[in-house]
Amino acid sequence: MADKHNRKNKIKRILLPAVLILAAVVMSGCSTWSSFRQTFIAEPQSDTDPSITIGIIEPQSGRYAAKGKDEIKGIELANSIYNNVDGYKVKLVKVDTQSTVAGTETAIKALIEMHPVAIIGSAGEASSLTIGEYLDEAKIPAITPAATNPLITQNSKYYFRACVTESQMGEGLAEYAAKELGSRRIAVVSLKNDSSTSALLEGFDSRIKKIAGKRSRAVIMTEEISPAEEEMRSVLSEIRRNRIEVCFVSMGAEEMDTFFSIAEEMELEDVTFLGTRSWGDVSFISMMEKHKNIKVVFPYESVLTKNDDTSDTYTEEAQRFQIEYANRYGVDDTPTDNAALAYDSYLILINAFHNAKSTEGKDIRAALLDFDGLKCATGLFTFDDTGNVVRAVTLSTIKDGKPVTEYITKREAEAKELEDLENAVPEVSGS
Repeated sequence: MADKHNRKNKIKRILLPAVLILAAVVMSGCSTWSSFRQTFIAEPQSDTDPSITIGIIEPQSGRYAAKGKDEIKGIELANSIYNNVDGYKVKLVKVDTQSTVAGTETAIKALIEMHPVAIIGSAGEASSLTIGEYLDEAKIPAITPAATNPLITQNSKYYFRACVTESQMGEGLAEYAAKELGSRRIAVVSLKNDSSTSALLEGFDSRIKKIAGKRSRAVIMTEEISPAEEEMRSVLSEIRRNRIEVCFVSMGAEEMDTFFSIAEEMELEDVTFLGTRSWGDVSFISMMEKHKNIKVVFPYESVLTKNDDTSDTYTEEAQRFQIEYANRYGVDDTPTDNAALAYDSYLILINAFHNAKSTEGKDIRAALLDFDGLKCATGLFTFDDTGNVVRAVTLSTIKDGKPVTEYITKREAEAKELEDLENAVPEVSGS
């Protein structure tokens, strides 16, 4: 077995350079790749070149370090490929939020003193909320790759977001359940006193009502439970009694392990279970190895499936990301969506700098707002007036131990602003 594994790795090492060469040849004929190469690679470089700085504010220690480090890997990969813009060398400077609000405040103050033209980060929701006021005061544009709280962009003129918001994800799940599956027997199961999915559920409910119409009830069962086995068993019994076809449930890997075990015991494998973006995490995917007959669908932008994606969101940059990521970090290191979105965040900023022809924050911000379908690894980028991306929502399922694209919404989803701002602030001391 060990010899077989070694031969497999040896073959990968031999094939990878050939794949890189082939991909470079293929992509050199594509208009998008040619444009990137001419603008961001072909410029002559020397020690006397002027430079610009892009700041990185991410948790490199503490509770959210893993996600922060994933995003840094994506940013550094992009910088290794596109490190020169119109003759300017692009330098990166990193600061650590330490996964706390206090650490974030110290980090952002230090980063602003380094005068970056733009900033990428942070992976933490509360950290990103903390950063906003400093960005506005300094007039430095920033983009968070994966933080979804609506207030991050709503409360700051200079903050942008590469991922879709929770409300957009909710709308995407609703379209899949009611239109793609055609279900009118839907259940929603959420945890008691859990406000983390409130925006997602509001988007889900709003879209379901628009699809089903005022006179039709698609969501016929709504329950709040605690993550106790007896309550899970009770709600699953109700799901069986009501002949539920699709069930949204917002729990993590450990709780869902128990939940799915009971569902299998009750022979509910025909139910499609919808979940949150966190279901794309390694812990959840590993857990699902024990529940291969359970169908799960969740919001997740898996760049690894772009080669099989026939929609307009596929670009040659997705292929380049996969190949270069494997070349830099190893073929056994699977990139997360955080890494891919961080890679795109860098591409978005250097394109904005190129279009702005200026190092002024207000000019780069204006260039960001002018994008109309910028092609990057995870898809096309157009921003609304508040800095949220307007795009179709990608939903994934799990096959052969990895997330793969299940459905892409037929329409672009726009982020919703929150009327009750206080309810959206996460009650946490970390992140």
